[in-house]
Amino acid sequence: MGMTKSVKFKIVDFSEDGYHWLIECHLNGNGFYLVLDTGASRTVIDKNILGDIELEQHPNSLVLGFNSQTDSVSTATLKSFYIGNVEINNFQVAVSDLSFLSSSYYEISGVKIGGVLGCDFLMNYVTSINIKRQRINFKNIGE
Repeated sequence: MGMTKSVKFKIVDFSEDGYHWLIECHLNGNGFYLVLDTGASRTVIDKNILGDIELEQHPNSLVLGFNSQTDSVSTATLKSFYIGNVEINNFQVAVSDLSFLSSSYYEISGVKIGGVLGCDFLMNYVTSINIKRQRINFKNIGE
């Protein structure tokens, strides 16, 4: 049994607007941050950073909470991407145009946001989140 992997996240303080936890992600050679959101049911990636990954349409899906979108959802299966130095394979994400969110976020914080890392990811891959040390601890993947 290997050592438990952990990845450091950074905290963005929006003063009276609260906090975001950001975790570094790499996909297709692009580096960006995902907002770690324990309240989001699904992981959502900005379609503008996906490149030519094939999208699947789900006309009657319901995504609760995320920008109140209840009409139709596209998904993509990410064959390989990295959260910090941890490789994740064959993970299905919801896909949306987050360019507005991304640009306003960049203006406020100087950080490039590529989406939201939701509860579906956390339940599958994460054992714990240490807020004091700013680390998420991963299950032993592929063992």
